Amino acid sequence: MDYLSPLRSELKINIMLSLLNGEKNLSELKSVIDTRETTILHVLKDFENLSLSEKTHGTYKLTSLGFLEAQICRQFFEASGVVDTFKDFWLAHDVSAIPAHLIVRLGALKNSSLIRAGSSELGKVHETFMQVLMSSKKIKGVSPIFHPDFVSAFRHLLNQGNSVELILTSSVLSKTLDSADAQLLQKYIVEDKLTIFIKEDLKFALTVTESSFSLGLFGLDEEYDYTNDLISLSPLAIEWGEELFKGVLTGSKVCS
Repeated sequence: MDYLSPLRSELKINIMLSLLNGEKNLSELKSVIDTRETTILHVLKDFENLSLSEKTHGTYKLTSLGFLEAQICRQFFEASGVVDTFKDFWLAHDVSAIPAHLIVRLGALKNSSLIRAGSSELGKVHETFMQVLMSSKKIKGVSPIFHPDFVSAFRHLLNQGNSVELILTSSVLSKTLDSADAQLLQKYIVEDKLTIFIKEDLKFALTVTESSFSLGLFGLDEEYDYTNDLISLSPLAIEWGEELFKGVLTGSKVCS
């Protein structure tokens, strides 16, 4: 039996996702799917043969097996949508560091916006990022890059009593220490406002706050791309970013 067949048919996916939202009769399915009843009946017969759906008193519903398949289909469908929406972004960047289980869940980024800087507005991405950052209270960041504005921004946020967790490369940490007051940094660390972790060979820049998500990637030339940033205010994207941060945290060393 071909349990993967729904993943190869948009029509089958749509019918399965419709049933995932609740059992329906044929006319209700037709109003949602907007295709011929005979076509829908043919798909439903395939589903019944695969034990994915069943008919009771004229109403169609998913079996337990169908429910599992539908959840997989929804995740696949949403992830494919995000891949397609930001196709040029993914195509031009190194995505190898994104864990497989989060690639499958790319649908969480469906309400994101791609901030792109043209040749006449090179500071657009940085300015947008700083606006989002300065309105945050709880920040988790992964940074393979350094910018002098980060030092003053985080100093301001920490002085306001906000919490900051950073995963940096040793090079970025060194540049940060050169630009910051080392005693003040130590004070923030002692007060549990600031935690810094060290990890080398970071392949992306990530910022997750209580209300926002930001992702920047390296280009295929292995240079960080300062002109593109994927940003979202969606709770699903924030949750996705939290998991990505946790994954990077594994194997990192605390800087004390």
